[in-house]
Amino acid sequence: MDRILFPRSNFDLLRNCPLDQLEEDISRTSIRLKLQGDLQTDQDRGRYKAELDKLSVFKYISQLRKGKLSFEDFGQKVELTA
Repeated sequence: MDRILFPRSNFDLLRNCPLDQLEEDISRTSIRLKLQGDLQTDQDRGRYKAELDKLSVFKYISQLRKGKLSFEDFGQKVELTA
């Protein structure tokens, strides 16, 4: 499984923001994904995959903050970039 690339600065912001804000971001991103229509072009599919990866990282950060995911397990799923 390939790790998802995610900026360290965004990770730090989400790790330290109020948990309610993180949950709102998860909800908003999830709704955006559900509202996306027919993915006919490669560009549409690429944007959808990027949003799906972003949602996954948000959920991993939420699990990390709640103690349901260890930092080691998080590191196996997400690669923090500069």
